[in-house]
Amino acid sequence: MRAAAVTLLLAGCGPAVLGIQVDLVTRACPDATADRNPIAGVTKLRIGLSGDGLQTQTITADLSSGRAQIPNIPIGANRRLTVEALDGTRVRARADSGRFDALGPDDVHLHLFLRNVDAFTLTSDGNASCTHMSAPRAGHAMALLPDGRVLISGGYSFDGSPQPKLVYHDDAEVFDPATGSFSPLVPGPAVRRAGHAALSVSGESGDGILLAGGEGPTDSAGSVGAIKPFELFAKGIWTELTPTGTTPSRAHAASAVDLKTGAALVIGGQAGPDKPGVAVFNTVTYFDPATNSLKDAAMPLRAGLLTDAVAVARANLSGKTPLGGVVLVGGRDSNGNVLAQVSGLIWGPSPAGSLDFVDDATFKAAPFKLPTPRAHHVALRTIDDMVLTGGGVTALTVGAFDYSNATAAITLIDPTGARVYDLPDPLSQARGDSCAALLDEGSVLIAGGAWKDGSGIHSARSVDLVAPDHSVRLARGPPDGSGDGLLQAGRHKAACLKLRDGSVLVSGGLQYSSGGVAVLDTAEIYMPSAAQ
Repeated sequence: MRAAAVTLLLAGCGPAVLGIQVDLVTRACPDATADRNPIAGVTKLRIGLSGDGLQTQTITADLSSGRAQIPNIPIGANRRLTVEALDGTRVRARADSGRFDALGPDDVHLHLFLRNVDAFTLTSDGNASCTHMSAPRAGHAMALLPDGRVLISGGYSFDGSPQPKLVYHDDAEVFDPATGSFSPLVPGPAVRRAGHAALSVSGESGDGILLAGGEGPTDSAGSVGAIKPFELFAKGIWTELTPTGTTPSRAHAASAVDLKTGAALVIGGQAGPDKPGVAVFNTVTYFDPATNSLKDAAMPLRAGLLTDAVAVARANLSGKTPLGGVVLVGGRDSNGNVLAQVSGLIWGPSPAGSLDFVDDATFKAAPFKLPTPRAHHVALRTIDDMVLTGGGVTALTVGAFDYSNATAAITLIDPTGARVYDLPDPLSQARGDSCAALLDEGSVLIAGGAWKDGSGIHSARSVDLVAPDHSVRLARGPPDGSGDGLLQAGRHKAACLKLRDGSVLVSGGLQYSSGGVAVLDTAEIYMPSAAQ
């Protein structure tokens, strides 16, 4: 056994099998609390191997031996290896390779991290040393690259002066789940931006990431406004795409990728940072991956002038119809009023007769409306094609955002059943500016956020999970009850992203404390309790 790893050897011989070596990291970084030790009380490892055309194989090995011999596996696609650390019969920690192809001719070498189940663990490398982003970031964006690594782009930090000013980032970095490391990406994007979208697209330029909207410096004097250029990162190359004509620069816009056409939509938004009189838009710009071009939708939004909404892509699985489209949830109007609106867009015929994004008639036939207004909330599509939204604020003053009106409500929108309703169980803590991800087994994870009480603004460690049966619980942490499963550091305006192995990465964000507010450079990973 190495200082921080167990070596698992999958023996291979003959033309139909392949050898796989697995290095298993068995320690968390020193900054982790004691309950994040993945092998405390663990005596055995249970190792499972599955894949296309392969009967699942499971073996159990003593942890103390430091090595385990696993039977040969046939060459094939979509292999998956999991390791569970057992404290008696309880699973304390898991490692998961995610799907990989074992096609040869070379053997496969996997590097996996054993992490406490139902809990967040700070990122670390193979030596159990804590790893950090190359720069503190809040208001940044993350997206999966085709190879499973993570692109982290933009955001802002503070300049360190007595009266701290925002510094907008025009850089990017890559997180590699296989090594736990963060590496600056050179070259990076050309435009400084925060609060933007990072959307996975596939088209003429191959699979890539599209950066859209946000706010940042717009001239040499440093004036801050909405960002107009789009930037596409594909095959290691950055390409700047500048909209033409009447396409506005957009901050606080809603964004999503249409699951039918692959088009990336940027919806509504405003002409710059929050301030009285800032222009709000009722238009849609979309990136057509088939032609690598930007287009403006012909029709305005039925919801009217709309900013701070959240767009959620629909699959329309329940109706077995390939409508695609997006659902727009909450937001604010041009007067800064927080809205209870629910509306939608689908791909359909425009008044001119061409195909375009138009109003989804689903939302015209029924009084779709949130029980309470919502902004700075999270929203995403559930596994049954409903839309779940949680937290946020129900009212705010433009230019004076303070989380005084944070809500703990969790609302479900059922487009096919024409229903909108709050779940009986709310979040554990009212909060806004959380981030969220959908787990493979169907639960929705909502992490972090901020709220205000009589003593000031606070950043939450809270991690709520909304199960497919709509019950709500906190992340529990290790099964022996030695600690909670919440974030190691309270944070809001962080970014969440599900990784290929089903775990969730949360990076950066703001943290309020008695000493003021700081921008974080740390990241944490949530490990679900079972492979799916």
